[in-house]
Amino acid sequence: MSENKTAKKARLVLAIVVAFLVVASLIFYLSTQKQAPTGAVTTAKPFHKQILYIIVNDEGTRINMYKTGVFDIAVVTPSRWPDVNNTKVGSFYLHLVRRPDKPQLTIQYIGLNPMKEPLNIPEVRQALAYATPYDVILKQVFGGLYTRLYTIIPKGMLGYTEFGINKYEYDMNKAQQIISSLKAKGFDPSKYVITITYNEGNTARQQIATLLQQSWSQLGFKVTVESYSWPKYLDLTDHFEHQVMLLGWIPDYMDPDDYLMPFVWGGAEFKDLEYHANVPPANVGNYLSSVNMTIETEKYIVVVGEKGTGAKYTGPTNKPIITVGYVVDWDTTNSNWQNPVNMVTLGTGGLKDVALSALCKVAQRILEENVREAVIQAAVIYFNRQSTLLIIGQQITGENYGSWVHDMYYPLATFARYDLVWEDPNAPVADTGVQNIQNNPETMVIGDIGWPDTFDPAKSYESFGWEIFWQVYGKLVTTWKEDTEPIPELSVAWAFSKDLTDLYFVVRGNVKAYDPWNNKTYPISAVDALFSAWRAVRLNLPGGPQWMIDSYIDVNASSVLTENELDSIAKSQGLVTMYKGKSAEIHSLNELLSFFGYTGPTSGVVKFKLRAPYVPILQIFVTGVGSVIPMQYALGNQYQAALADSNNGRNPSAWAKYVGVGENDATFKLLSTKPVSTGPYYVADYKEDSYILLKYNPYYWNTTLWQQLYGFKP
Repeated sequence: MSENKTAKKARLVLAIVVAFLVVASLIFYLSTQKQAPTGAVTTAKPFHKQILYIIVNDEGTRINMYKTGVFDIAVVTPSRWPDVNNTKVGSFYLHLVRRPDKPQLTIQYIGLNPMKEPLNIPEVRQALAYATPYDVILKQVFGGLYTRLYTIIPKGMLGYTEFGINKYEYDMNKAQQIISSLKAKGFDPSKYVITITYNEGNTARQQIATLLQQSWSQLGFKVTVESYSWPKYLDLTDHFEHQVMLLGWIPDYMDPDDYLMPFVWGGAEFKDLEYHANVPPANVGNYLSSVNMTIETEKYIVVVGEKGTGAKYTGPTNKPIITVGYVVDWDTTNSNWQNPVNMVTLGTGGLKDVALSALCKVAQRILEENVREAVIQAAVIYFNRQSTLLIIGQQITGENYGSWVHDMYYPLATFARYDLVWEDPNAPVADTGVQNIQNNPETMVIGDIGWPDTFDPAKSYESFGWEIFWQVYGKLVTTWKEDTEPIPELSVAWAFSKDLTDLYFVVRGNVKAYDPWNNKTYPISAVDALFSAWRAVRLNLPGGPQWMIDSYIDVNASSVLTENELDSIAKSQGLVTMYKGKSAEIHSLNELLSFFGYTGPTSGVVKFKLRAPYVPILQIFVTGVGSVIPMQYALGNQYQAALADSNNGRNPSAWAKYVGVGENDATFKLLSTKPVSTGPYYVADYKEDSYILLKYNPYYWNTTLWQQLYGFKP
């Protein structure tokens, strides 16, 4: 089906498209969405009134504090788990258990830079792939918390496949045979130095680098190891100045696009892209002027080439054919390739490849799940064969907590929320050494390492910061525990225009943001929801997550509407929506709210203008950059003027007068150090590299949940 299909065809497939829209962004084993628990009030479970993160970078000290009950949860290197598991703590014990039946989506990989000699030679990369001791790394370094993985898309994600995949296992004989074949052609490995780099202080990566050095040296290369500070290491890898790097990846959101674009994308941009499914072999030339790639996947043959006519197809015909045609934007593509930036202008794989780029880009727009899956698989299969990323393994769930902690859970792409976790009333009590705080059943204490980049969701793009945001900020949509389907949070309903390029959120009423630094509250409305997303794009902070919004949403073309205006749009044009596995065409606001089962107050509507239909767009709003902040707090005395200039959010570009670009902006300086709260907790105090104290938000919109779970009312 062509990407630029007619409106009539769009209506004909609308019911199918909508049904797939959410499903395509979820993992295959997704369970149905669960509501927040309801039922009888209980007083037996203590409520976590505060959360204390204590930073202890020395592992020996951290483990000893864990063993004495100072921590309820603590970071423990996987190789130490057997020593720590089952340690008695009073009448309880420490629970560190591997769950191979519950795969996570985090991966660990070795990056080979194909722009550096001798890694520009495919056979060298293949030899190194066979000379990598994967099983030893998984056992000795990761302590069994990772399982073998061969592709960039992990198990459980749409597009995962082992069809046509080179499954590299440790085979030194095969590696040496490949090098011997190269030697016969004049290649001399002794003339090359291969340098493995990692971030200093990371014991696991240091161990991996040492194992690789020992193994790869047997192929005749001089292999060296270098470590750098985290900022320097990122600078090297960001600009492809490394030869070999060691890193991991936690997806930002639940969709394979969050693996394809950061890693596989070949840096090419396009003036036009289209796809057609179920094309007869004789008709391939009706859509392509050339055939530049042919990949057989599980159920389809995917053929990629320049858009046009006249191509002669001579490839396999045993499966239905999908064609992907492109027109390259060479100015942008050459600019991307000239001085590539990792994950920004070129995927980590370092492959400057037009056809591969076309697969990645068109997969963002395909709405039919079976077609999208095939295109993703084609990209995965081709990428695997280039051997620029050697995938070590995929994380399994590791349960790590004191046995007095109950209802602990492990989401695939987000974090546990500690107001949903509780402790035995007889849990150990211990002094924490921070502000005379004791670890007791009403205090969750976590022994951690590192420090958040900042407290501003427009900047932080790392797991510690996002975990804090998960506790302190509300988003338009969220996920419940280990489920992966988006559910309403600060919105109460959503709908799309029929062409799927306008996304409307009806914002929940009676939500307040809490400013603990001045003990003030601010009402949250659709204006704040739009401002939060717009501000992240406007600031364009280095290394920030704003790309997740800007790539798919034109924030300046987005706007705030009234409920009556949305009602008029629904009545005159019709809208489509989907929730809990069901889809519907909507013709009024009341019908939309009824579909979501909501009868309470609302506070306006925000319309996001999508640059093109994008399958996992709701998942973007679940992430840290989707955090909603109060515009009034951010702008202070300029709030009323900014509101008036934007016509109450109808013209968000007017806010550029009040929000600058970069780290000198006043709103960034404020929110990076003094965050507010629209979620269950707020940042009450912190000391950099020492501790972060969160306390429950007395103005949280969903305190009814706490009453239901714990009988606790602020």
